[in-house]
Amino acid sequence: MKKNNSENKPYYTQRNNKLKPNGACNVTSMIAALSAAGWDVNKLATKEYPQPEDALMHFILADKAIDAYWGKVDPTKYYPPNEWHCVLAYGTNRYLRHCGLLSAGEYAVEWGERRSVFDIQKILDEGGAAVLSGVFTAEGKKTIGHVVACVGYKADDSGKISHFVIDDSWGDYRTEYSVQNGNDIEMSYEDFMAKIRSCGIDAKMAHLIRKAGAE
Repeated sequence: MKKNNSENKPYYTQRNNKLKPNGACNVTSMIAALSAAGWDVNKLATKEYPQPEDALMHFILADKAIDAYWGKVDPTKYYPPNEWHCVLAYGTNRYLRHCGLLSAGEYAVEWGERRSVFDIQKILDEGGAAVLSGVFTAEGKKTIGHVVACVGYKADDSGKISHFVIDDSWGDYRTEYSVQNGNDIEMSYEDFMAKIRSCGIDAKMAHLIRKAGAE
């Protein structure tokens, strides 16, 4: 059995982003996950930022309410707001409301620090997606913190998952990013457990993205 909610949908790479391309895995993965979950991310684009991931980044960096929330989370503002997961979730939901895709009080993104594999599989089965934080190796010599979108999985006849399907905005981690196309990468269950934070245990840091139109 294979499930892929991003099938026949665009692949989003951070490499061509206008804003902070080297630090945009978070917003780009968020756009990829929203797209996989059926949200019309094209409605997030603006004339100044026609790529929705750039538009989301600009909003998170410029919105006053997000700035105030970021200041509470990180009073020193040492890390950019898009790099704080709770701020990323807050900002994305706020931008979806700003663009008319959510009503007041509704949300598309729910952040949590201890999501189980069951939680992630459930949101995928419901037609949604997830945004995950992980630790990867690049160019054989350095370990990088990175964010990817989880859009599906492969399972055997008994339902046991063998692979998760990810969209990686930087490329294919299995090649240490020598291949820059990260669309529909099959990440083994073992790699998922070892590389996705919290590494080595079934308590993952994840944004769960509900399917568009779901209650």
